[in-house]
Amino acid sequence: MACAFAQFPGTTAPPPADLKKGWDSISMNQAREILTFLANECEGRGSGQPGFQKAADYVAAHFKAWGLKPMGDNGTYFQNVPFNVSHFVDAGSSLDVLGSDKSIAAGPDFRMTTAAASSTLTGVLAVVKPGTEGTQFDDGSLQGRIVLLYGDNIPTATRMAIFRQNPMAVLTVAAKVPPAAYTSSRVSTGSANAGSRRGIRVPMGVISAKAAADLVGSLELTDATLTPGKATPVKYSRGYVRIKATVDAHQIGVPNVVALLPGSDADLSKEYIGIGGHLDHLGKQGTVIYPGADDDGSGSTAVLSIAHAMSINPKKPKRSILFMTFCGEEMGLIGSSYLVNHPMIPLDKMVSELQMDMVARDSYGAQNGDQRRIDVEKENLDTIRLVGSKRISTELDKVIQEANKCIGFKFKYDAEDVYTRSDHYNFASRGIPIAFLFDGFTPDYHQPSDTVDKIDFLKLANSAKLYYLTAYAISDNPVPPVHDVKN
Repeated sequence: MACAFAQFPGTTAPPPADLKKGWDSISMNQAREILTFLANECEGRGSGQPGFQKAADYVAAHFKAWGLKPMGDNGTYFQNVPFNVSHFVDAGSSLDVLGSDKSIAAGPDFRMTTAAASSTLTGVLAVVKPGTEGTQFDDGSLQGRIVLLYGDNIPTATRMAIFRQNPMAVLTVAAKVPPAAYTSSRVSTGSANAGSRRGIRVPMGVISAKAAADLVGSLELTDATLTPGKATPVKYSRGYVRIKATVDAHQIGVPNVVALLPGSDADLSKEYIGIGGHLDHLGKQGTVIYPGADDDGSGSTAVLSIAHAMSINPKKPKRSILFMTFCGEEMGLIGSSYLVNHPMIPLDKMVSELQMDMVARDSYGAQNGDQRRIDVEKENLDTIRLVGSKRISTELDKVIQEANKCIGFKFKYDAEDVYTRSDHYNFASRGIPIAFLFDGFTPDYHQPSDTVDKIDFLKLANSAKLYYLTAYAISDNPVPPVHDVKN
């Protein structure tokens, strides 16, 4: 008997007959319908933005239609996570050169874009013009300074290199400053976990090319002492620059969307298997939308596909299944951190957490920025990374390997450097066995070009099928995955 779905060439077994109805329901067409809505209709699903709530409502409506139990606040599917919404106000805000009459009022020539609270920042100006040879700074070269950053389409790696130097603030020179409507609503959190994934949070702003030229022209600049031939050139001001930012702020709730399929066994139903993906992405920034089709529209789509399959399959899992789509992952794993600190189930009864974050692309290019690890797309049509599956329970890895006989993935175990970078990590830190499916990086990572037309729907559907079988295998085993690895 052959598998009734287009699996990969390595398939060696059919799915179990009693799971076939749910298995067959996980299709590329279903995945395309769900992901097209999440990526094309929700304006990038930025946490705290209207597009994210639209996506959350969509997920909750499907959970309800499939008869899953709501596990959020007050009998809803929404576990609201507290976020701060800050509004930068032009009035009273300015960019000044101390000791002179040079002052640039906030408005069309200058605005802060990520200031979370009213503040006054005073420091030396560091003028940075990245070259074409990559970005490298001497340690401490930007620490405590206000960076004036030149360049078009500045790569994420360049910004991260700057943030790692712990500047006081970063002002990016642009042809046009975003309108007040863009800077008037920024979402942040006071969570201790915020920034753990992306480094130190830095106030950021935008300044017009004309205003930047006026600013620099009013200052005397000196060359920094840098490693010859290696570091990106930096010039420092002899005088000081002051940023005055006026911000109005209030708190909102941004939801994790959470539902339960109760287990069918009287005793084992008191234990839980988590299946998760993050619903958020980078949202709408000015007029630019970051669709996040792969990151992580694909993972959220897979969570929904599995939830539907289990809800219609005649045989139900013996253990209870907790379906989770998280907010705030892109801001530092915030939604999952809040969930593990405010759990709706006993965490000591969660026997595993299965995470999907980017499961629908065929990786190519440098992996995690490492030029020594270059993927070729045609070599990754049937590959996927399996991260963390051997860190707490090697038995969990073996369960996945067994389920994969019906799928035929070629697993790669070369991405442990991203182990801390998705929501599973908050469960692993509590000692819960996890496995993280991840397809690797492409140049579209965190770019507006992460779009639906580039999605490999066969890989997405097969990722869902893999965890569908894995969750049933864990559920039906009287003994949960053994913790056999010492931390």
